[in-house]
Amino acid sequence: MRRRLARATSTLMAAAFLAAGTTFLSAAPAAAGTTWQAQAAAGWSPYKNYATHAACAREGGELLNAGIIKDWDCSWDSPYWLLSVYR
Repeated sequence: MRRRLARATSTLMAAAFLAAGTTFLSAAPAAAGTTWQAQAAAGWSPYKNYATHAACAREGGELLNAGIIKDWDCSWDSPYWLLSVYR
């Protein structure tokens, strides 16, 4: 009897948690992504590691051409190339 009660309680709590999360996500504003970008700090920050310098430079150039960043730099960060971006 206790196991059934514990299982039922656990199931109900999980359902309530999922329902609350779904409600929160559906209530989130559609413009939340733009708010995040507006709050991004200007300055240099590490972005991603690449196996080759060519791949690092290609990604940096693509981000720059898309207008997502203002500048980029590839530096050796053993054993990978680190792409740093300036926003």
